[in-house]
Formats: sequence, structure tokens, C-alpha cells
Amino acid sequence: MTTRFIAVLLLAAATGCIDNYASLRISAACAPPAPSDTGACVYSSSCESVWMANLWVDPSYAGIPPSPTDGTLYWPFQVDNQRPPNGDRDGATNTATAFITGFRISYFSATVSIPDAVIEDTTRTVEAESSTVVGIPVMPSTVSSLLAIATLVADVRAEIRATGLYGDGTTFETGPFSVVVNVVNGAVPGAFCPDPAAPVLVGVCPQLGQSAVYLCKAP
Repeated sequence: MTTRFIAVLLLAAATGCIDNYASLRISAACAPPAPSDTGACVYSSSCESVWMANLWVDPSYAGIPPSPTDGTLYWPFQVDNQRPPNGDRDGATNTATAFITGFRISYFSATVSIPDAVIEDTTRTVEAESSTVVGIPVMPSTVSSLLAIATLVADVRAEIRATGLYGDGTTFETGPFSVVVNVVNGAVPGAFCPDPAAPVLVGVCPQLGQSAVYLCKAP
């Protein structure tokens, strides 16, 4: 009976019926850092703190040239590689290293229907038994363009899966990490720095037109 049960579990895992959180996993939505005095956004290899609320985005927001956002939503997430290293022998390759090459995102809402987004991305390396922070396009331009409707207000759940391969060539798809996004066209404030004592925008992390951390200064 036990052997049969294990065999069923192995078959389900092989056919993708069981979500994999045991090797590579998206573990947290990070709180973005405050911009530096030069406006740069500098991230550590793991979340310094986590974001405790839903995200929001204005898909109708075009951005400020030369850095338009096209209403997209980007966010930093911590990814953990829980596999132990296996390159202890001299000259051996650590095949437990993970290489993230893309993301698959599914969307769920009672207000609007959104097709899945499949995103090919620059390779992100996550060494065995370590973590890294990656910026994920939770709502890329292909999605934001569908949501840029003047009257649209919606809550959208995004289920994010990272895809890629390990050092031995085997592929992976992580179990989903879920975030809720409040989509509101016209949500961007008229002034990013409303305090008249500090009206100059120095920087914003991750970007304008969405949940973010701002740095303003006096002129």
C-alpha cells in the first residue's frame, strides 16, 4: 500500500500535478530599498524587509521620458535555492546551481479576463543553498495594455512561477508565488513629491506608476 502511494506521488510529480517548493522557490515579495542620493536602487541578495500589503499599478501611466514604464508593474522577489551543493570533489561541477531563464504568470480576477504571460528573461543564477533577489515583471506591457481602460478598477491575483534549468541540464518550474495587485487607471498622483519643502524627485524604487518608495529633496 505504501509502495503504491509513493509510486502515485512520483507519477504526479513527473506529470506536473504537484507544485514544487522543495528545490527552487520564490519565497518573499521584498520591500524595495529607498533610493540612494543619486537615485539608484541597490538590492541585497535577500530581502532586507518584506512588503506587507497588496501591490498597486496604474496601467494607463506612460512614464516620464527617457524611462517610460508603459503601465508595467515590476517588483523584487527573493528566490531560494534549497538544493545542497554537490561539487565537493576536485574539478567537479556543482549541478545544483539553478539558472532562472523566464517566468510564467497566471492571472485571476472577478472583473477582467487576462491571458497567461510567458516571459523570457536574462539568466539569473542562484547558487545551491543560497538566495538572490530578482526583479519580476508581474504585469508586463502585454498585460498592462489590456488593462489600460479608463474606467477599469480591479483586484488581480498574479501567480508567478520561475522557469529554468539546473547545472545538470534538468529543467524546473517552481510552485506559484501569489501576489494581489490593485489595478486602478489614473491612480498616479499629480505630484510625486507633495511636500513643498522637498519638491524635487531624486529617485524611485522600483519605478513610477506603481507601488514604490520615493526619495524627494529640497531644490
